[in-house]
Amino acid sequence: MYEKTFWKDNVLLVSGVERLDLNRTFACGQSFRWQRTERGWFGIAFGRGIYAETAEGALRIFPCAKEEVPLWLKYFDLARDYAAIEAQLCADTRLCACVPFASGIRVLNQEPFETLITFILSANNNAGRIAGIVMRLCACAGEPAVMQDGREYRRFPTPEAVAALEPEALRSIGAGYRAPYVKESARMVADGFDLEALRAMPLAEARKALAAFPGVGPKVADCILLFSLGHTDAFPVDVWIGRALKTLFFDGQMPGRQEMERLLHELGPMSGIIQQYVFHYARERKLATKHEKKEGKQ
Repeated sequence: MYEKTFWKDNVLLVSGVERLDLNRTFACGQSFRWQRTERGWFGIAFGRGIYAETAEGALRIFPCAKEEVPLWLKYFDLARDYAAIEAQLCADTRLCACVPFASGIRVLNQEPFETLITFILSANNNAGRIAGIVMRLCACAGEPAVMQDGREYRRFPTPEAVAALEPEALRSIGAGYRAPYVKESARMVADGFDLEALRAMPLAEARKALAAFPGVGPKVADCILLFSLGHTDAFPVDVWIGRALKTLFFDGQMPGRQEMERLLHELGPMSGIIQQYVFHYARERKLATKHEKKEGKQ
Protein backbone atom coordinates (compact mmCIF):
# COMPACT_ATOMS: atom_id res chain seq x y z
CA MET A 1 0.00 0.00 0.00
CA TYR A 2 1.01 3.64 -0.35
CA GLU A 3 -0.28 7.05 0.74
CA LYS A 4 -0.12 9.22 -2.38
CA THR A 5 1.71 9.89 -5.62
CA PHE A 6 3.40 13.05 -6.80
CA TRP A 7 4.56 13.57 -10.37
CA LYS A 8 6.65 16.43 -11.73
CA ASP A 9 9.21 16.82 -14.52
CA ASN A 10 9.19 13.12 -15.44
CA VAL A 11 9.79 12.01 -11.85
CA LEU A 12 7.24 9.88 -9.98
CA LEU A 13 7.39 9.96 -6.18
CA VAL A 14 5.22 7.49 -4.29
CA SER A 15 5.07 8.28 -0.58
CA GLY A 16 4.12 6.11 2.38
CA VAL A 17 5.11 2.89 0.65
CA GLU A 18 4.88 -0.08 3.00
CA ARG A 19 7.09 -3.14 2.77
CA LEU A 20 9.08 -2.48 -0.38
CA ASP A 21 12.70 -3.62 -0.43
CA LEU A 22 14.13 -3.18 -3.92
CA ASN A 23 17.21 -5.26 -3.12
CA ARG A 24 15.13 -8.26 -2.14
CA THR A 25 12.55 -7.71 -4.89
CA PHE A 26 15.12 -7.65 -7.69
CA ALA A 27 17.29 -10.44 -6.23
CA CYS A 28 14.61 -13.06 -5.65
CA GLY A 29 14.69 -14.58 -9.13
CA GLN A 30 11.53 -13.17 -10.68
CA SER A 31 13.10 -10.59 -13.01
CA PHE A 32 16.45 -10.48 -14.81
CA ARG A 33 16.83 -6.94 -16.18
CA TRP A 34 17.57 -4.88 -13.07
CA GLN A 35 21.08 -3.73 -12.11
CA ARG A 36 22.49 -1.79 -9.18
CA THR A 37 23.83 1.64 -10.12
CA GLU A 38 25.03 4.76 -8.38
CA ARG A 39 21.44 5.97 -8.75
CA GLY A 40 19.77 3.05 -7.02
CA TRP A 41 18.59 0.50 -9.57
CA PHE A 42 18.34 0.65 -13.35
CA GLY A 43 15.86 -1.62 -15.08
CA ILE A 44 14.14 -2.19 -18.39
CA ALA A 45 10.46 -3.12 -18.40
CA PHE A 46 7.70 -2.72 -20.96
CA GLY A 47 10.28 -1.29 -23.34
CA ARG A 48 11.20 1.55 -21.00
CA GLY A 49 14.45 2.15 -19.17
CA ILE A 50 13.95 3.55 -15.65
CA TYR A 51 15.77 4.23 -12.42
CA ALA A 52 14.17 3.24 -9.13
CA GLU A 53 15.26 4.09 -5.61
CA THR A 54 13.74 4.18 -2.14
CA ALA A 55 14.33 6.50 0.80
CA GLU A 56 12.34 7.17 3.98
CA GLY A 57 9.34 5.13 2.89
CA ALA A 58 9.10 6.68 -0.57
CA LEU A 59 9.71 5.18 -4.00
CA ARG A 60 11.21 7.42 -6.68
CA ILE A 61 10.97 6.41 -10.35
CA PHE A 62 12.43 8.34 -13.28
CA PRO A 63 12.12 9.10 -16.10
CA CYS A 64 8.37 8.59 -15.97
CA ALA A 65 5.90 10.25 -18.31
CA LYS A 66 2.69 11.28 -16.57
CA GLU A 67 0.62 8.74 -18.49
CA GLU A 68 2.98 5.98 -17.28
CA VAL A 69 2.19 6.49 -13.58
CA PRO A 70 -0.46 3.70 -13.47
CA LEU A 71 1.94 1.34 -15.26
CA TRP A 72 4.61 1.63 -12.55
CA LEU A 73 2.13 1.53 -9.67
CA LYS A 74 0.91 -1.78 -11.06
CA TYR A 75 4.38 -3.04 -11.97
CA PHE A 76 5.59 -2.69 -8.38
CA ASP A 77 2.26 -4.04 -7.04
CA LEU A 78 1.91 -0.98 -4.85
CA ALA A 79 -1.85 -1.21 -4.35
CA ARG A 80 -1.63 -4.60 -2.62
CA ASP A 81 -1.65 -4.79 1.19
CA TYR A 82 1.54 -6.69 1.95
CA ALA A 83 1.17 -5.86 5.64
CA ALA A 84 -1.96 -8.04 5.66
CA ILE A 85 -0.10 -10.84 3.88
CA GLU A 86 2.70 -10.69 6.43
CA ALA A 87 0.13 -10.72 9.23
CA GLN A 88 -1.25 -13.95 7.75
CA LEU A 89 2.26 -15.40 7.69
CA CYS A 90 2.95 -14.35 11.27
CA ALA A 91 -0.28 -15.96 12.44
CA ASP A 92 1.13 -19.34 11.35
CA THR A 93 3.99 -20.59 13.54
CA ARG A 94 5.41 -22.53 10.59
CA LEU A 95 5.57 -19.50 8.29
CA CYS A 96 6.35 -16.70 10.73
CA ALA A 97 10.09 -17.45 10.53
CA CYS A 98 10.06 -16.51 6.82
CA VAL A 99 9.03 -12.89 7.34
CA PRO A 100 12.32 -11.40 8.68
CA PHE A 101 14.19 -12.92 5.73
CA ALA A 102 11.79 -11.76 3.01
CA SER A 103 9.81 -8.73 4.17
CA GLY A 104 9.78 -6.10 1.44
CA ILE A 105 9.63 -8.47 -1.52
CA ARG A 106 7.04 -7.40 -4.07
CA VAL A 107 5.74 -9.68 -6.80
CA LEU A 108 6.30 -7.64 -9.96
CA ASN A 109 3.65 -7.48 -12.69
CA GLN A 110 5.83 -8.01 -15.74
CA GLU A 111 5.23 -8.17 -19.48
CA PRO A 112 3.92 -11.66 -20.33
CA PHE A 113 5.97 -12.41 -23.46
CA GLU A 114 9.23 -11.41 -21.82
CA THR A 115 8.33 -13.53 -18.79
CA LEU A 116 7.49 -16.51 -21.00
CA ILE A 117 10.86 -16.39 -22.75
CA THR A 118 12.98 -15.64 -19.70
CA PHE A 119 11.47 -18.48 -17.70
CA ILE A 120 11.90 -20.93 -20.56
CA LEU A 121 15.55 -19.88 -20.42
CA SER A 122 15.55 -20.33 -16.62
CA ALA A 123 15.20 -24.13 -16.77
CA ASN A 124 18.24 -25.82 -15.17
CA ASN A 125 19.94 -22.44 -14.88
CA ASN A 126 20.94 -19.89 -12.22
CA ALA A 127 19.92 -16.24 -11.95
CA GLY A 128 23.27 -14.77 -12.99
CA ARG A 129 23.51 -16.93 -16.08
CA ILE A 130 19.88 -16.26 -17.04
CA ALA A 131 20.49 -12.51 -16.80
CA GLY A 132 23.48 -12.86 -19.12
CA ILE A 133 21.52 -14.82 -21.71
CA VAL A 134 18.65 -12.32 -21.59
CA MET A 135 21.10 -9.42 -22.01
CA ARG A 136 22.65 -11.07 -25.08
CA LEU A 137 19.23 -11.90 -26.52
CA CYS A 138 18.25 -8.25 -26.23
CA ALA A 139 21.56 -7.15 -27.73
CA CYS A 140 21.10 -9.27 -30.85
CA ALA A 141 17.35 -8.81 -31.43
CA GLY A 142 16.05 -5.96 -29.27
CA GLU A 143 15.40 -2.42 -30.45
CA PRO A 144 18.02 0.10 -29.24
CA ALA A 145 17.02 3.04 -27.06
CA VAL A 146 18.78 5.88 -25.25
CA MET A 147 17.98 7.45 -21.87
CA GLN A 148 17.94 11.21 -21.35
CA ASP A 149 21.25 10.89 -19.49
CA GLY A 150 22.82 9.14 -22.48
CA ARG A 151 22.57 5.61 -21.14
CA GLU A 152 21.98 3.12 -23.95
CA TYR A 153 19.92 -0.02 -23.59
CA ARG A 154 18.00 -2.56 -25.61
CA ARG A 155 14.30 -3.26 -25.35
CA PHE A 156 13.19 -6.86 -25.02
CA PRO A 157 12.73 -8.29 -28.54
CA THR A 158 9.30 -8.65 -30.08
CA PRO A 159 7.88 -12.15 -30.66
CA GLU A 160 8.53 -11.69 -34.36
CA ALA A 161 12.18 -10.76 -33.80
CA VAL A 162 12.81 -13.78 -31.56
CA ALA A 163 10.98 -16.14 -33.92
CA ALA A 164 13.21 -14.93 -36.77
CA LEU A 165 16.39 -16.01 -34.98
CA GLU A 166 17.96 -19.29 -36.02
CA PRO A 167 18.43 -21.88 -33.27
CA GLU A 168 22.18 -21.66 -33.76
CA ALA A 169 22.08 -17.92 -33.04
CA LEU A 170 20.15 -18.61 -29.84
CA ARG A 171 22.63 -21.31 -28.83
CA SER A 172 25.50 -18.88 -29.41
CA ILE A 173 24.13 -16.55 -26.72
CA GLY A 174 23.84 -19.40 -24.22
CA ALA A 175 20.31 -20.72 -24.73
CA GLY A 176 21.65 -24.25 -25.24
CA TYR A 177 19.05 -26.98 -25.59
CA ARG A 178 16.35 -24.37 -24.88
CA ALA A 179 17.01 -22.63 -28.22
CA PRO A 180 14.28 -24.39 -30.24
CA TYR A 181 11.85 -23.94 -27.33
CA VAL A 182 12.46 -20.19 -27.33
CA LYS A 183 12.11 -19.90 -31.12
CA GLU A 184 8.93 -21.98 -31.33
CA SER A 185 7.31 -20.26 -28.34
CA ALA A 186 8.02 -16.86 -29.89
CA ARG A 187 6.53 -18.07 -33.17
CA MET A 188 3.34 -19.18 -31.38
CA VAL A 189 2.90 -15.71 -29.87
CA ALA A 190 3.77 -14.00 -33.16
CA ASP A 191 1.13 -16.17 -34.85
CA GLY A 192 -1.56 -14.94 -32.48
CA PHE A 193 -1.45 -16.84 -29.18
CA ASP A 194 -2.99 -14.34 -26.75
CA LEU A 195 -1.05 -14.54 -23.49
CA GLU A 196 -3.19 -11.80 -21.96
CA ALA A 197 -6.25 -14.04 -22.31
CA LEU A 198 -4.74 -16.31 -19.64
CA ARG A 199 -5.20 -13.56 -17.07
CA ALA A 200 -8.97 -14.11 -16.93
CA MET A 201 -8.84 -17.92 -17.01
CA PRO A 202 -9.11 -20.15 -13.95
CA LEU A 203 -5.66 -21.23 -12.81
CA ALA A 204 -5.99 -24.83 -14.02
CA GLU A 205 -7.08 -23.73 -17.50
CA ALA A 206 -4.28 -21.17 -17.75
CA ARG A 207 -1.73 -23.81 -16.76
CA LYS A 208 -3.10 -26.17 -19.40
CA ALA A 209 -2.91 -23.46 -22.07
CA LEU A 210 0.72 -22.67 -21.23
CA ALA A 211 1.63 -26.35 -21.41
CA ALA A 212 1.23 -26.03 -25.20
CA PHE A 213 4.47 -24.06 -25.29
CA PRO A 214 7.63 -26.15 -25.68
CA GLY A 215 9.87 -25.88 -22.63
CA VAL A 216 7.02 -24.88 -20.32
CA GLY A 217 6.47 -27.37 -17.53
CA PRO A 218 4.46 -26.92 -14.30
CA LYS A 219 7.06 -24.77 -12.50
CA VAL A 220 7.73 -22.46 -15.47
CA ALA A 221 3.99 -22.12 -16.13
CA ASP A 222 3.35 -21.05 -12.55
CA CYS A 223 6.21 -18.53 -12.71
CA ILE A 224 4.70 -16.96 -15.84
CA LEU A 225 1.23 -16.86 -14.31
CA LEU A 226 2.43 -15.42 -10.99
CA PHE A 227 4.96 -12.88 -12.27
CA SER A 228 3.10 -11.49 -15.27
CA LEU A 229 -0.54 -12.54 -15.42
CA GLY A 230 -1.99 -11.79 -12.00
CA HIS A 231 -2.49 -15.36 -10.79
CA THR A 232 -1.49 -14.83 -7.17
CA ASP A 233 -2.53 -18.43 -6.42
CA ALA A 234 0.08 -19.89 -8.81
CA PHE A 235 2.72 -21.65 -6.68
CA PRO A 236 6.01 -22.44 -8.46
CA VAL A 237 7.85 -25.36 -6.87
CA ASP A 238 11.61 -25.67 -7.32
CA VAL A 239 14.33 -27.30 -5.21
CA TRP A 240 14.31 -24.48 -2.63
CA ILE A 241 10.54 -24.56 -2.23
CA GLY A 242 10.66 -28.35 -2.04
CA ARG A 243 13.17 -28.17 0.80
CA ALA A 244 11.14 -25.52 2.61
CA LEU A 245 7.87 -27.42 2.29
CA LYS A 246 9.46 -30.60 3.58
CA THR A 247 11.07 -28.77 6.50
CA LEU A 248 8.24 -26.43 7.50
CA PHE A 249 5.18 -28.55 6.80
CA PHE A 250 5.87 -32.22 6.13
CA ASP A 251 8.52 -33.42 8.59
CA GLY A 252 11.22 -33.90 5.98
CA GLN A 253 9.07 -35.73 3.42
CA MET A 254 7.99 -34.43 0.02
CA PRO A 255 4.19 -34.05 0.02
CA GLY A 256 1.95 -36.00 -2.28
CA ARG A 257 -0.49 -34.31 -4.61
CA GLN A 258 -3.42 -34.36 -2.18
CA GLU A 259 -1.27 -33.03 0.68
CA MET A 260 0.02 -30.26 -1.54
CA GLU A 261 -3.50 -29.31 -2.65
CA ARG A 262 -4.65 -29.15 0.97
CA LEU A 263 -1.72 -26.89 1.85
CA LEU A 264 -2.38 -24.51 -1.04
CA HIS A 265 -6.06 -24.35 -0.10
CA GLU A 266 -5.00 -23.51 3.44
CA LEU A 267 -2.68 -20.74 2.24
CA GLY A 268 -5.47 -19.20 0.18
CA PRO A 269 -5.59 -16.94 -2.89
CA MET A 270 -2.27 -15.24 -2.02
CA SER A 271 -0.38 -18.55 -1.93
CA GLY A 272 1.88 -17.50 -4.82
CA ILE A 273 2.97 -14.35 -3.02
CA ILE A 274 3.50 -16.35 0.17
CA GLN A 275 5.65 -18.69 -1.94
CA GLN A 276 8.08 -15.83 -2.52
CA TYR A 277 8.55 -15.39 1.22
CA VAL A 278 9.12 -19.13 1.64
CA PHE A 279 11.51 -19.24 -1.33
CA HIS A 280 13.61 -16.33 -0.07
CA TYR A 281 13.69 -17.77 3.45
CA ALA A 282 14.84 -21.16 2.17
CA ARG A 283 17.53 -19.66 -0.03
CA GLU A 284 18.82 -17.21 2.60
CA ARG A 285 18.96 -19.95 5.21
CA LYS A 286 20.53 -22.34 2.68
CA LEU A 287 17.87 -24.71 3.84
CA ALA A 288 18.32 -28.42 3.45
CA THR A 289 16.31 -31.26 4.89
CA LYS A 290 17.79 -33.60 7.48
CA HIS A 291 18.08 -36.28 4.81
CA GLU A 292 19.91 -33.94 2.42
CA LYS A 293 22.31 -32.87 5.16
CA LYS A 294 23.13 -36.49 5.88
CA GLU A 295 23.74 -37.03 2.17
CA GLY A 296 25.87 -33.86 1.99
CA LYS A 297 23.51 -32.04 -0.39
CA GLN A 298 23.27 -28.24 -0.18
